Order: sequence, then C-alpha cells, then structure tokens
Amino acid sequence: MRMWMIDPKFLCQKHLIGEHGELHKHRHNFIKQHNIAGRYGQIEPKAMKQRHDELVKEMLRRGYNHQSPYKQPDISYLSTKDYNGKVNKKESLKELVSRCKYCRKRINNI
Repeated sequence: MRMWMIDPKFLCQKHLIGEHGELHKHRHNFIKQHNIAGRYGQIEPKAMKQRHDELVKEMLRRGYNHQSPYKQPDISYLSTKDYNGKVNKKESLKELVSRCKYCRKRINNI
C-alpha cells in the first residue's frame, strides 16, 4: 500500500484510481490489526479517510463514478511511530515525476 499524499489533481488516472483502490484493499489489514512495519513513510494511517475523500472529490471532478464509501478503521493498536506516520510529499512528487510520464505531464501543466 502506498499513499502519495500529493494534490490529487497531479495524479494521472492510473495513480488516482490506484491509490483509491489501495485504501479500500488494505483497510482489512487494519481491521485485523496487522503490523505495518516496513510501510513507515509510505502511509499516513490517521489520514486514510481524509485522503479517500480527497481522491473521491477529484474522481468526481473528472467525471468518474464512485460508489465505495470508506470508514476509517480503528488504528489505535498501532505503535506511536506507525500511528503518526507521515509521507514525505516532496519525495512522492519527485518519485512520481520520475516514474510516470502521465503524472509528470499533469504536474507540469498545472
């Protein structure tokens, strides 16, 4: 699972829909209280619901259909470090620019 945490307007269709799907797909990991060691810096557990809603807003703005509400799972079991994990947005942006020509085009045009 990865949360890019950059402005959703910058994400190409693949990364926008992909991040949205990842939030839903991995929700059960938190419900089952799985360890997220190794994901530090790639996800922000406290921001999952907020991020979902930001992604949905952009999806709807682009005319995509959305019918999968998201309920923030209980993450109180996480260690303080994991619970308060943050994504480095500058690094995410840099990685997307180098990895995806479609995101790079969107970023350069906005």
